[in-house]
Amino acid sequence: MQVIHDFLVRMEDTGAGFRLSNKGVVTMLTNLACLHGNRVGQGLMDREKCGLSWMVTGWRVRVDHRPLLSETVHGTTWASGWNRLQTTRDFQLQDEQGREAARATSSWLVLDGHNTHILRMTPEIVDPYGPEPEHPAFPGYVFPREAPAFEPERTAETRVTRAMIDCNDHVHNVAYLDLFAEALPEDEDMDRFDDLTLVYRREIRPGQRITAVYGRAGEERVIVLREGDLVHAFLLLG
Repeated sequence: MQVIHDFLVRMEDTGAGFRLSNKGVVTMLTNLACLHGNRVGQGLMDREKCGLSWMVTGWRVRVDHRPLLSETVHGTTWASGWNRLQTTRDFQLQDEQGREAARATSSWLVLDGHNTHILRMTPEIVDPYGPEPEHPAFPGYVFPREAPAFEPERTAETRVTRAMIDCNDHVHNVAYLDLFAEALPEDEDMDRFDDLTLVYRREIRPGQRITAVYGRAGEERVIVLREGDLVHAFLLLG
């Protein structure tokens, strides 16, 4: 089952040149995922009734071109596969002329309704989404478990603010991009990178002090969010 929704490119969704930013793209993908969950009765507000809570663990996004401020973006999402511990959800964004603006895949875990235990995937959980394994956004793609080795070039320490916290009392998955951006060199713009992989390892909660570490691994830029030796998330930009 596919869910289709139209988005207006808002001012807060844009970067340089009033074009759709990477943060704006991930915001649209997040809202598409929420709509899909709502359609099958497993949305954020259904947790007490269905006893399930979904948690994203990774995004892979490839941007082909960036629609402008006030243009309409046509978004589509579908479940593309699952195993006993995780499921994948894929996406396509198209501009007003029907050209592909971006495509993406994401990885998800499912927890009990109180967010305390990871549950095993079952057909009863996944089948309502109508998985389409024959329609992957990136055939054969597997999310990396660790960031590649790199030589740190720049670090930035920041404290998590209340504005970053979502309804689950931790940093909203899109707000991680703000934390990553703190470590970018001043002459780098995150939106000049059209291929990004974001992997979440541990949730970040209010008041934590996070260090963002930036470096290069070959042609890729790497940013890791740490608290001491604990890795909370990493971002690959290509």
